[in-house]
Amino acid sequence: MTNQEFIEQVAKFVKKYAAQYGIKVHSPIIAQAILESGWGNSKLAARYHNYFGLKCGTKWTGKSVNMTTQEEYTVGTLTTIKDNFRVYDSMEEGIRGYFEFIQLARYQNLKGITNPKKYLETIKADGYATSSTYVTNNTKLIEQYDLTKYDKEVTNMSKAETAIKWMEDTAKDDRHGYCQTHRWGKDGDYDCSSAVYTAWEHAGIPVKTYSFEKYGCAYTGVMLAVFKHFGFEDVINKVNVATGAGLKRSDILLNDKHHVAMYCGNGMEVEASINEKGTATGGTPGDQTGKEFLIRAYRNYPWNHVLRYPDGGSTSVTKKSVDEVAKEVLAGAWGNGDARKNALTAAGYNYSEVQAAVNRLAGGKTTTPTKSITEVAKEVLAGKWGNGDDRKKKLEAAGYNYSQVQAKVNELAKGSTSSKKSVTQIAKEVIAGKWGNGTDRKNKLTAAGYDYTAVQKEVNRLL
Repeated sequence: MTNQEFIEQVAKFVKKYAAQYGIKVHSPIIAQAILESGWGNSKLAARYHNYFGLKCGTKWTGKSVNMTTQEEYTVGTLTTIKDNFRVYDSMEEGIRGYFEFIQLARYQNLKGITNPKKYLETIKADGYATSSTYVTNNTKLIEQYDLTKYDKEVTNMSKAETAIKWMEDTAKDDRHGYCQTHRWGKDGDYDCSSAVYTAWEHAGIPVKTYSFEKYGCAYTGVMLAVFKHFGFEDVINKVNVATGAGLKRSDILLNDKHHVAMYCGNGMEVEASINEKGTATGGTPGDQTGKEFLIRAYRNYPWNHVLRYPDGGSTSVTKKSVDEVAKEVLAGAWGNGDARKNALTAAGYNYSEVQAAVNRLAGGKTTTPTKSITEVAKEVLAGKWGNGDDRKKKLEAAGYNYSQVQAKVNELAKGSTSSKKSVTQIAKEVIAGKWGNGTDRKNKLTAAGYDYTAVQKEVNRLL
């Protein structure tokens, strides 16, 4: 990989995650990756995808490796030490790991900084690096490789584009939790009000700060006053919130007594909040979007207001051809039964026409399973079909009887106990990366009949 290719790869992931974590400048982070990893060629980067020299610390629960490093505790004097460093499975995970790392309390002052040198000076003062030339070395890299061009991509976005980008990017990240109140939870937790507030905070409009200073909360009941204070216009009379007609990207849909959403313009999808367990969507944690959202939420919580910022995006209800929508239906994008009918109607499509096209494209045939129940059950145990409702939906969409498959899964899992590997053998496979990470690892181990807690304990012991 050439130096420029390395820069482009790092920049791509920095761009993807920076806004989610409140970071508004990219160039110093790209420079840090170059400097800390030696252009990705250090052993820690090349083998373990740790591009920033991130040590484990007390909160890290993932894989680690013990390596030698040097610290400049006294100016001009290098001290060689051994320490445990974080291990990641890919470049993307390693770069996202950087943003997770700087969520520590001492790095919160990095949020909102737009000057590259100030960012470096601040993170150095926060204790991120001991090198006395850290700021100078990174600044030289920024200048030599014109890394500030990646900052311009951030600053050139309109406020509406910035807000919607945060909402869309964060909604894809199922690691965020949800909180039951309309106040701010711990870092990374959002309910519907907090999600919308945060999106516009990242766009440079201090709605969150103003709300708490003025009203002491982020409750939806005060949002109309807060957003109007910052120049948002109520365009409720110019749109049809039951069908989405006239809505623009970044529009805020508000029921000022209970619920709020941001319109992202993906067909008829609305980002209701981030992993919200909300009655308005009928959703579950992780269910951020839904084709049914507008009509369902309109029925349960009629929108009183639609708030639009002056630089709001273009109207996003762009109708597709009947065949295009029919292909999306066949791909599972529009749900089934009444849910499909309601979603298509709400989006302005003729349900009968679309369904006729679906039948024509499908040739009047239903999905026919191609594998035996036993084959599919083995794939389930290998983690290929997901878990819970997701597994059920996928299996049924592929034409399989979920109950039969699950029964065979249980049978195979039970019958394989005599041939199971030892906890130590499995722990070594985990360390080698064969069982994935986090929830994915837990699900796979459990599905295979292993005690996740016992395996993880052995992993920690071996490491």
